[in-house]
Amino acid sequence: MKRAFLAIAAVISCADITSAEGSPIKVVLTPKAASAACVIPDPDPASVKAKQGIAFINNSTVHLTLVLIEDGEDLPLVSVAPGDTSGAVRFNSEGIRQYYSLGCGSALSERHTLAVTV
Repeated sequence: MKRAFLAIAAVISCADITSAEGSPIKVVLTPKAASAACVIPDPDPASVKAKQGIAFINNSTVHLTLVLIEDGEDLPLVSVAPGDTSGAVRFNSEGIRQYYSLGCGSALSERHTLAVTV
């Protein structure tokens, strides 16, 4: 599988999110019936250990950009083409984080959860 473009916003602490190596946890993004840009992730919430990678598999028919909500700011996390797997990212610190698909919007019903543990 080819790797999709990975975008990490410089606004987030660069020390907190970095690219990962090795076998990441994978979250499968399946489109909702009403819109290919709105997704149902599996698992949700996803649990990943700090410094372990997490990658996203796009089972929709559209390019997806996932956006991380961090300290009240919306920051690009990864982009992934239809049928592709994103490059893996890792979080260096624990915490509960939320993300959404940019094409779907950030309404509470469209937010998904990442639980980063030590």
